[in-house]
Parts: sequence; structure tokens; C-alpha cells
Amino acid sequence: MRRFSGLFPVVFTALFLLLIFNITFDASVFALTYNSNVEVGFTFNPTISVNLSGDLLINNLSPGSVSDSNTINVNVSTNASQGYVLTATSGTKTTNTDLVNQTNSAYKFSSIATNASLSNLTTDNTWGFSYSEDSGTNWSNYSGLPLDNDDEGATGKQLINTINPADNRTLQFKIAARAANNQAAGTYMNTINFYAVANPDPTLQPVSCPAGKICYNANSLTTVQGEMGQQSASNGASTALWASNFKRDGYGFAGWADSTTYNGLRYGPNQTITAPSDISTNGYSLYAIWIPSAGDMQNWTGCSSMSQGEVTALKDVRDNDVYAVAKLADGKCWMIENLRLDDSATLTSANTHNPSLPLTNVYDATNPTTSNHLSSTTNPYQTAWCKNNNSSCMDQSIISTNNTTLFASNTASNYDENSDVYGYGNYYNWYSATAGYGKWTSGSDFVAPGDICPSNWHLPTGGSPDGEFRLFDVSLGGPGAYISDNVEDKWRSYPNNFVYSGSVDGSIIRNRNSYGHYWSSSAKSNYYAHALYFYNGHVDPGTYYNVSKYFGRTVRCIAGT
Repeated sequence: MRRFSGLFPVVFTALFLLLIFNITFDASVFALTYNSNVEVGFTFNPTISVNLSGDLLINNLSPGSVSDSNTINVNVSTNASQGYVLTATSGTKTTNTDLVNQTNSAYKFSSIATNASLSNLTTDNTWGFSYSEDSGTNWSNYSGLPLDNDDEGATGKQLINTINPADNRTLQFKIAARAANNQAAGTYMNTINFYAVANPDPTLQPVSCPAGKICYNANSLTTVQGEMGQQSASNGASTALWASNFKRDGYGFAGWADSTTYNGLRYGPNQTITAPSDISTNGYSLYAIWIPSAGDMQNWTGCSSMSQGEVTALKDVRDNDVYAVAKLADGKCWMIENLRLDDSATLTSANTHNPSLPLTNVYDATNPTTSNHLSSTTNPYQTAWCKNNNSSCMDQSIISTNNTTLFASNTASNYDENSDVYGYGNYYNWYSATAGYGKWTSGSDFVAPGDICPSNWHLPTGGSPDGEFRLFDVSLGGPGAYISDNVEDKWRSYPNNFVYSGSVDGSIIRNRNSYGHYWSSSAKSNYYAHALYFYNGHVDPGTYYNVSKYFGRTVRCIAGT
């Protein structure tokens, strides 16, 4: 029997509040006043605990074989408002990560160096661990644990990183080992250390805004810039808000709020609002609404349990970007941010909605270049967009990356049509948007059976009476046809959040901040595909407006296939 024991420390973070009181003593008999400063404070610790069930035992390991242990549960309970990080290490500063024979320390099992499944643990006298967060349905590959060398687990193996408040979890954990034929018999032991550390609360402070300005703030979070810029506005005037150029890793952007607690008014990122009547004297501060990721888009099944208007955020595992998601008026769950997937991501049938692979990157009739990426970084059409109604332009992957440059300063002049704006997402020709299906030969009534949305999501349909853009327009109170002139503002309002992203025509980005263009999955003819189109109070929900397939348009995705 090999017995594996565990050492399980718990680490707390503290929030310290310091109050300074001025205390005055009046000794009138001496006609003197004494002043003294007294520091008053306290330490606040959120509750966080780690509980384990049993020991890790391998009871059936024999010479020349590999076997795994029983499973233990690692239970984390907390009321920490910003979640926590759970890490694991092995050994201590004075011992290494080996499992050592308790009778003869010359014999040991070393920690594996390369992650592997149980059947692929091929190196003799090695051990590793695996864990699962779904009741043991899916286990990670076995891997080695880092040495416990800093007393707080900061350099350990991260098992959970949650940013949700009071996020209690149960983790399944086990080990495995492979023994050589000549390994010495005995009990081999070391320790595993679990550390749960509560995340600190961000400091959210109201920001003053100059008179006559709308100020866009990142909610005073240190991981993003403090201010995006200042937009001029007049008392009571209609003003289209600026789309966001903020990014916060692990969070989706859901719009603007006029308070740091999000309890006041909420706006879509590009919504037209009526400026406050006192803006000429008080200014108007808006704050980014951040939603922490609640899981992966590719395996999410939570739409049915959401109520209309509810917002969450999900991670696209292809590039780990996080998008805000909402259940909208049509009863479907939509991304409420534009897709930002670029050529860093590899498309597969597991992570993408039924892509046609490989994709053609640069069209050449005699020697086409293909890969499972949207386009290569050497694609000349990244900077010189192919602009012809023929197959040589249309049957290739062309994208324009628009999220590479965030604001480098607080000057409003950075926000213009020639700068990259993160909230607009990337621009894709129709071939890219449909992941290789939308070709020049795709004619009338063709609907692409796949696209670049994450798996279990899809590009909205257009054109037909039951096109999803059209049905969404009806759910907002529009006629579902060109021109719907009474709901255009609703498309851009919270939480629908469509924006005036414009389009790419040739090497030029046109009509940003005044027109919205979004691809559907439906073709009109060899030259054209249906697209959502809106501007200045007018909407065509993908029924009449035809767009050349070589144009660059933005993309939104809907949950389900």
C-alpha cells in the first residue's frame, strides 16, 4: 500500500480600514486646549475554508504497472465578495516534490514533467495528479505539482480562479503513479498543500467630470485605464454615446452605467441618450459595466434558465476572450458584444460552429494557401482589401483586426473614425463570417450550415420571413422589414447593445459612428448576402439590403445551433 497524506493550510487576505479622529480636550481651568490624534482601525477577514474528505491511497499498484488512487473532494466555502484563487503545491521548502519511501529514502517516485493521460504515464517511478470540477465527469490530464516554496501557494498549480461572490465549489482530486519492475516495496509519502486566497475588493470611487462633458470611466479598476475620453454635450441634447475602448481580462463589457454600483441608469455602448439638463454645470460620468465570466461559451447551456434582460458573460475558449451575453426580447440569448476573433485562434469542429476546413487564406488559382485559421498574418488583404465581385476575391478568408490598439492617453481626440475601437470588434468578409461556406457560388436562398461563432452558437439568419434578425426586430415592436423607423434606438439600447460599427470597403473603414452593419448567414445571390443595416432611425433587419460578399462586416452570435 502507498499512502499519500495531505497538509491543508488556509490563507486569508485582509481588508484594512483606517480612520483618523481628532479628539479635543478642553481644560478651561487652565485656559488651554490639547489636541491629539488617535488612529482607529480594524482588520476584516472574509470567511474562507477548505475541507477535504479522506486520504489519497493507491491500493493496487504493482511492479511494472500504472494505477490511480481513490478520489477525494476538496470543498471551498467562502463569502468573499470577489471570489478566490485555489492553488495546490507539494512538498515543502525543505523537501522536494518526490514521493519518498519511508523505509529507505533512496527510493522515490518523481513528479512527472509532461502532462499526460493515465494510459500515457510511461516513465517509470513517476507520479502526478488530476482534478475535475464536474463531479468527476471530465478529468484533467495528470500533471506534476510545483514545490511549495512561498508559504502562500502563489506559485502553485492554479485549480480554481473565480471572481464571483460567495462562489462555493467542490473539486474532485486524485493521483496516479507508474512503478518500475524493480522498484522497492514500501510506503511512499509526501504532502499536498491546498491554498485558498480571497481576492481583494477593487476600490470603486466616483469620478468628477468637467462641465459640458460626458466622461467615460473604467470604474476605477487598476487592470484597465481610468478614463477613455471626454465627449462634449449640451443640456438636454440627443447624444450618441461612444462605443467602449476598454478591455478587462476575464470580464465582458455590458454597457455604461451612471453609478459605480450600476444601480442607476444603464445604457448600451453606442446608445443615443438625452444629456442631463445640468450637464453644462455638473458634467456626466459614465462607468463601464463589467460582468465576470461564468463559464465557456462552447459548453454553455444556461439560456433556458435566464430571464429576459438578464446579462451574464462567457469565455470563448478559442482565444480566451470574454463576451457579455443577454437573453433578449425574442427569447434567445445573444452576444451583446461584437466578435473579436482573429487569426490567433485555430478553428476546429469542436470549438467552432461546424466550420468548413481548411479555410482558403490567400486565393491563388494554381497554388491556394489553406489552414484552419481565419487568415494568415502575411495575408496582403489585411491591409489591402480585395474588392471585386468574383470568386478570386470572395472565396478566401479576409479579416480586418480592429482591437489591437487601446487608448494610450486620456485625450478625446483618440476617439475618431481612424482609430481602432475595441467595442466595434473585427470586420470579416462573408467567407470568413461563414467559416468557408459562403462562396461566390452560394446563390439565392443558401444558408451557411456553419460559421465562425463558437460551437453551440450560430450566425443569425436573414432574408426569409423567419430570419432571426427580422424576428428580433418584431420582438422590439418593429415591422420586421425595411424600413423599420420606430425601433432603431432600441437596437442600440441596453442590453441589446448593437453599435454603429460601419464596414470595410476596400482598405477604408466607412461610416463608423453612423451606420451599423452585421452579417447574416443567408445569401441573396452569387454577389450578395443579407445583412442587418441600421442608421439614423432606420432599420433593415436583413430583408432588403444586399451587401457584396467581399465587404467587411461585424458579427454577433446567438446561442444554439
